[in-house]
Amino acid sequence: MEPSDPIRESVPAEVRARVMPAVLDELTRWGVERFSIEALSERHHLDAAMVYRYWGDRRQLIVDAVLADVEKVSSGTDTGSLRGDLLALASNVTNQINGEVGRSLLRALVMDRRGGHDEATRVRFWRLHFAAMRAVVDRARDRGELREGVNTLAAVQILLAPLNIRALYSDVPVDDDYCAAIVDLAWHALARR
Repeated sequence: MEPSDPIRESVPAEVRARVMPAVLDELTRWGVERFSIEALSERHHLDAAMVYRYWGDRRQLIVDAVLADVEKVSSGTDTGSLRGDLLALASNVTNQINGEVGRSLLRALVMDRRGGHDEATRVRFWRLHFAAMRAVVDRARDRGELREGVNTLAAVQILLAPLNIRALYSDVPVDDDYCAAIVDLAWHALARR
């Protein structure tokens, strides 16, 4: 089933409450490339036409689920100091990737590159993480805490790459000590002295 002309309506809260957990469950089970609205609908007893009506296609549905989860990453990251902001952001990312859905989604978006049609989903996911880190860097720059010449993309990678790599290659949760050590390294790389 494909929508001929999807009606882009605002998604009612009760529909979102039923569909989003089902989407995350399917992504955990099958990954991005094998995700389908038809399988989602059948397994979770949802009406496929209703899903298409609100989301239009599988990519938009996945993006919506990812966006809802990624919004938690930037929550509470304005602490008033670069070190505090880095710790809050790293803790949020760690909490996300330590969960079964977060780790599975991270692996699906990073490691399974066969479906080129999902590149837009991956890019959007990473742009949201980049935006959260950019806000931290911009605030630090405005406060005069950032050393000269900091490349924002490199700053994102300094903080997030070690956390994500650990989650990608191990099922062991990222612990608070490791998270704090990465924050300390990032702070030393970015802070004005």
